[in-house]
Amino acid sequence: METLYRVPFLVLKCPNLKLKKPPWLHIPLAITMYALVKVSYFLITGGMIYDVIVETPGRARVGSMTDEHGYQRPVAFLAYRVNGQYIMERLASSFLFTMGGLNFIILDLSNAPNIPKLNRFLLLFIGFICVLLNFFMAKVFMRMKLPGYLMG
Repeated sequence: METLYRVPFLVLKCPNLKLKKPPWLHIPLAITMYALVKVSYFLITGGMIYDVIVETPGRARVGSMTDEHGYQRPVAFLAYRVNGQYIMERLASSFLFTMGGLNFIILDLSNAPNIPKLNRFLLLFIGFICVLLNFFMAKVFMRMKLPGYLMG
């Protein structure tokens, strides 16, 4: 099998190029790469790629519902349809997922070796509160999506 790979290189010869890295090109900082990954995660979980491909109309940002008096009122969550959602609902859920990931990073930062005890306690407190907040907000979103969900 290796001889098959060598056959083209018996005829072809790689050029002897002396390429240099441009002086303005530097390795990006870790926080820059982290920010790019977080923003792309937000956009992907928010369905932006889907919106670009399908060309979702602007009117699908929020929906409307008729109340008991016959008035139209805006609704951000499309109830009773798990697979369907409005753009604002997707962005809210995406923000919730992104913040949930950030909370676990905050909890991980509390394990740094040279952190003062007060700062460690504050990071742990903020991390746990935010993780619990995200969990209960996800439950609230699910109850808005499916009224009567987990009610017994």
